Amino acid sequence: MAKRPPTIPDSELDVLNVLWDRGQATVREVLEMLRAVGRQWSYATVATLLDRLETKGVVASDRSALAFVYRPVITSQEVRQKRINNLVEKLYHGEPGQLVLHLLKSHPLDPRQAMEVRAVLEEMTGERSRKGSEAPSPAAD
Repeated sequence: MAKRPPTIPDSELDVLNVLWDRGQATVREVLEMLRAVGRQWSYATVATLLDRLETKGVVASDRSALAFVYRPVITSQEVRQKRINNLVEKLYHGEPGQLVLHLLKSHPLDPRQAMEVRAVLEEMTGERSRKGSEAPSPAAD
């Protein structure tokens, strides 16, 4: 059975986003990046969040130097998948179609994205294969 990613609150996700962007970072480097985007956290707060993430097995640290260097051991895709699954379960009672409808109605897509969504829906419903078989066949001589 695959190991499920742990629950990651928004504050820890902010820290993880820095690590995903940088690949690895010290507490001070994470703090500087977060302050640059408006987070006014203390050094101790960032250190605590990194410690929690390490305890959860989401980040690992290299403690060989004076300043610990942290790196993510979980991908952003794994975290996104877990959060989407939770969202579907908690807000849409396990109905992913309801989430998709909500998003499509409330967040306009650009034409390219709309074409991609249409193609996925056609593939899911088998319309693409039916459209291909509906093409006129050459007349027999």
